[in-house]
Amino acid sequence: MKQLTILVFEYISGGGMAGEALPASLLAEGRMMLQALLGELKRIPQLRLRVLLDQRCDLAIDSEHAELVRIGAGQDIMALLPELLAETDLFWPIAPETGGILSRLAQMAQAAGIETLLSDAATLALCGDKLATYRHLTAHAIPAVETYPTEKCPDFPGRTVVKIRDGAGCQDTRVVAAGALSAAVADLHQPEHYVVQPFVAGRAISLSALFKNGKGYFLTCNQQQIVLAGQRFSLHGCLVNIHQQREADYRHLVGRIAEALPGLWGYAGIDLIEIGESEGLVLEINPRLTSSYVGIGQAIGINVAEQVLRLRQGEPIAVPTRQQCVEVTI
Repeated sequence: MKQLTILVFEYISGGGMAGEALPASLLAEGRMMLQALLGELKRIPQLRLRVLLDQRCDLAIDSEHAELVRIGAGQDIMALLPELLAETDLFWPIAPETGGILSRLAQMAQAAGIETLLSDAATLALCGDKLATYRHLTAHAIPAVETYPTEKCPDFPGRTVVKIRDGAGCQDTRVVAAGALSAAVADLHQPEHYVVQPFVAGRAISLSALFKNGKGYFLTCNQQQIVLAGQRFSLHGCLVNIHQQREADYRHLVGRIAEALPGLWGYAGIDLIEIGESEGLVLEINPRLTSSYVGIGQAIGINVAEQVLRLRQGEPIAVPTRQQCVEVTI
């Protein structure tokens, strides 16, 4: 097997915000995912790693396993990427969907003829749009949290959630009191970039899975540790691989999502809200590494990065070698 060069780019810590202030929460989450990914990749033979890194950040990896490419404040990563992609075989970006960043990175790699370890461009665009995701899921009879554009939302009787349409995680998400939605929407800058959902009380769950050609491979069920304070949500961490009586239902849900989105490829996380005895309402689909990914190897003994690479030629081996719950703190 010939040696393959993988260019790894985590957007926040990798120079995507060179010259800008780095948001502390997104930086911490991004660095955790990057460190976990590199830890798995360096255990795979015949791989050469090139890692982009903002000069303000550090990384715990030795030069034997990875070449660091430092990005300074005056450099434009989007202008540098074509040259970097020309020297690589595979591209693994970790980036938010906001502003089409993840889709743009995939399109740049495609234009350069470089294989990207992500879903196809159309699927990235769909999953990056919360309104389009909701409409697509409901068209396939998959239960999802109601989602509406700000200009056409119904008059919900209780609290509502206003969030950016292409936001990542808890970014720019606000809980609005009953009867205050109109005023909240009026205060928004560019309200057309936001969506409205009813506030759904329940347990925040995420599913980690691998996907390829309309098939889904369940990995873990995770509980997200989300705190609501001052009308804002924040993610503090997650419990990876929780014991879940509904596991059979969630395995089935992963399969249904795979069929509804055959362009999903590689690792993806599915966020949902578990209500009572129901299997839950899907909140969003993240077609990239998520914070839960950080604990999967320790929780079930599977090298996820290795299995993503296996997808290039066949099916993954998603058989756990251990079962334990792992806490990931951001």
